[in-house]
Amino acid sequence: MPKLIRIDNANLLEKTYGILKELIIKREFPPEHKLSIPELSAQLGVSRTPIRDALGRLEMDGLIKTVPKVGTFVVGFSSENVLDIMDTRLMIELWVVEKLTSGMAQASQDIVSNMEKIHETSVYIVNTSKLENYHEGDYNLHFHMEFLKLGGNRNILNIYQNTMNYRYLAMKSYLITKEMVLHSLQQHERIIGSLKAGSHDDLRQVVSEHLEDAKIRLYKNINLNGGLI
Repeated sequence: MPKLIRIDNANLLEKTYGILKELIIKREFPPEHKLSIPELSAQLGVSRTPIRDALGRLEMDGLIKTVPKVGTFVVGFSSENVLDIMDTRLMIELWVVEKLTSGMAQASQDIVSNMEKIHETSVYIVNTSKLENYHEGDYNLHFHMEFLKLGGNRNILNIYQNTMNYRYLAMKSYLITKEMVLHSLQQHERIIGSLKAGSHDDLRQVVSEHLEDAKIRLYKNINLNGGLI
């Protein structure tokens, strides 16, 4: 079990949930690791109540599972899980494209400008420093979250962000290579270009290609690395 930092009492429930979630998705706790409420309580310096509440939320997030009379365990992500996640991402992002196509949403200049800035920063970091710096900055998530803002639905943003939990696992397992990132950034540039041109057909095509490519590459790499992250 990793050495944990004790939590102060301010906003205790949210902090407990946040710390445990980060430890799980960054794989400080490996797949199938049994989580002990007494041990977590002692390590974090909080009572068992916020630990139980946090574990309940994490189970709703799909990050842990409880087996009656056995215990609570960290859930591993298989290549099949990642296929489902990528299909979910595609459905959400194509929903944004359809809103733009139907005129129910507009390509805000501010949002497109933010996407462009994130893209430029991403390209600079990938080409001038370690790939880990790009991953740690979470630039890919920031880019896609800006794109989703075009749909104007906050609930969708929350769903999408939870769906993206797997990204930490893929990064930590070195499944996302520099070649994959560079290919992805080329597609980000095409997404920005399609938005600026108001070409919804091109936008639909590049968004579909972008996520299908990522799905195929991740699926292959996970299976090459034992099929579980």
